[in-house]
Amino acid sequence: MEYGSFIAAAIGFAPAIALMLWTLQPYTYPKVERPYFSDPTLFGMFAAGIIIGVILHAVGVFLSPYYMLVAFILEEAIKLLVLNLPRFQRRADMPFYGFGLGAGMASALAYGAINIVLTNTDPDAVSMLIIIVYSIMLSLLQISNGTTIGIGVARGQPFAFFGQATVVHLAFALLLIPFQQVADTGVDAIAFILFGVAAMFMATYYFYIHKKLLPAYVRDALAELQRQKERTKAPDNDGKAKKIPRTKH
Repeated sequence: MEYGSFIAAAIGFAPAIALMLWTLQPYTYPKVERPYFSDPTLFGMFAAGIIIGVILHAVGVFLSPYYMLVAFILEEAIKLLVLNLPRFQRRADMPFYGFGLGAGMASALAYGAINIVLTNTDPDAVSMLIIIVYSIMLSLLQISNGTTIGIGVARGQPFAFFGQATVVHLAFALLLIPFQQVADTGVDAIAFILFGVAAMFMATYYFYIHKKLLPAYVRDALAELQRQKERTKAPDNDGKAKKIPRTKH
């Protein structure tokens, strides 16, 4: 397909960037006076995610079709490795940087997969719609799991939330197995039904993470910060302010 790489880049990057602009709006200026995260760090994580995604795509091409057997745990393990570095542990803003990391990975992985399809075939309108939906699903998956692991790192429970992200990724991968085999087996109604189920599953999960779990986490983090400030001001038995350990919140 002519200009396939440019179209693949647009389809691959647009959903992640759109979700970033839409979802993070309530947590940064001008919606709030003091942003909940650092823009340079967020976009640094986004760039790191793109680099990681490019490497993972290359690994996937090399190991295809066996990559799908390890992708669900490998991709989440890399998120955990990056987000759980000592410098990031127990930082209150880690869910947002997990968001950026997942967005970057999704963009690169989607671009790589779509570019292969568009440069080797000339898809019709229905196929293009499926490609766009797949890119959106990949962004929903990677961003949600990045945010999930980021919450776990901030709460000091990285492995519990990593387990949740891994299970979600595995469920998504299993739902898409029949659809990935359509090229070899021919059109299968079950495959398309499961593709639709996967799309609804990821949309629901994204809504849960970013409309329920993340706002609840932010409220808890702000309440804890307020308690720390109050403890700092509270006098002890000697009439002096109590000292608390310096945190990264």
